[in-house]
Amino acid sequence: MFDTSKRKPDYPLLTAVGILVPLGLVMVYSASFVDAFNQHGNQLYYTLRQLSGVVLGTIGLLVAQRIDYRFWRTYSVQLIGAALLLLLVVLVLPTDLTEVNNARSWIRLGFFSMQPSEVAKLAMIVYFADWLSRRGERLDNVSYGLIPFAMMLGIVCGLVMLEGDLGTTIVMIVIGGLVYFTAGANLLHILAAAAVSGGAFWAMIKIAPFRQGRIAAWLDPFSDYLGAGWQPVHGLYALGSGGIFGVGLGQGRQKFIWLSQAHTDAIFAVIGEEFGLIGTLFVVGCFLVIAYRGLRIAGRAPEPFAALLATGLTGWLVFQALINMAVVTTLLPFTGLTLPFISYGSSSLIMCMVATGILLSISRHTVERPREAPEQALRASRRPPIALRERLAGWWRPARGSAGGRRGAREVPGIPRRSARRPRC
Repeated sequence: MFDTSKRKPDYPLLTAVGILVPLGLVMVYSASFVDAFNQHGNQLYYTLRQLSGVVLGTIGLLVAQRIDYRFWRTYSVQLIGAALLLLLVVLVLPTDLTEVNNARSWIRLGFFSMQPSEVAKLAMIVYFADWLSRRGERLDNVSYGLIPFAMMLGIVCGLVMLEGDLGTTIVMIVIGGLVYFTAGANLLHILAAAAVSGGAFWAMIKIAPFRQGRIAAWLDPFSDYLGAGWQPVHGLYALGSGGIFGVGLGQGRQKFIWLSQAHTDAIFAVIGEEFGLIGTLFVVGCFLVIAYRGLRIAGRAPEPFAALLATGLTGWLVFQALINMAVVTTLLPFTGLTLPFISYGSSSLIMCMVATGILLSISRHTVERPREAPEQALRASRRPPIALRERLAGWWRPARGSAGGRRGAREVPGIPRRSARRPRC
């Protein structure tokens, strides 16, 4: 059968993250030393805080990759409960302890600060991976699958939305939908939920004038250059002035007051200005490696929980990076999301590195199929992949009412037809 012995962690994934984290530390210094000196009198202010996040994140990654991934399943309910409690605390505490840039998404107590929504992402993925893996084929039942899932996702995202963080809300909805789809949910249910989410998203834009301004600035950044278009315009200036090879590390000009929050949301623009097109493509390439290795781990996971967990974690890291890059290049309207592993922010960095550690833990338990004889491999290559055939069989389930199956059933080669009744034990 399959070899289930422990393997070495996925080194290509570890290498990609090991490149991005030091690069991020260097770019945080390059993008923030002006702001740090002007506001705090110390050009290393943000760099030292980011360095503490790197140290804690590295410890978290090493511990998480050594712990059996099934540990997280044992405490999935406790994790989501703690995350919900932290999200509620943010809404209860005074605004001077929680508000940053008109968003109540932080808990700041002296030197200590954290962003509960980052913890909620990991907790939500672990919880849904556990919950959905236990449902199995009953996910097709609306009252047993879609409605409870939508209610739980709505509670988590609703609390984040009350904090004024629309970008994180979108990421969490996409992650939840990705895990739900991977678990084998009905495609029609997913499309219906996507339509409802799209309507709610549009309503959130309509009721907030500043979000309408961001949409207008996205369509034409120069129409409101001194307002909502300021950040998109100077992000484009930074990318354009970098050319192919960039102006050199530390030599970028847009970070000098022109590009606000250069070390957080707009750090990809600083990379483009100082390292040029080559630098941005290198960063994109690292995230493509993370996407490929993460999905490869999910495809070779030993059980459904591990596969769903790996899919959710990979989707989180890659999709958030995709949104950040798309915002900087004005492919999407402006929203405040960090670039994983690179942007300033200890909470985001630590949780992303812990997520990487969990992926590495799952990679140590992956299974390999034995090599087939040449003639068997040739026959297998002429058939659809097993996962695709099973997925098609799930979509074409016969309708109830006929003996031994359903009326009008379409058989898929290699997939046995299901009996109308379960065999008695």
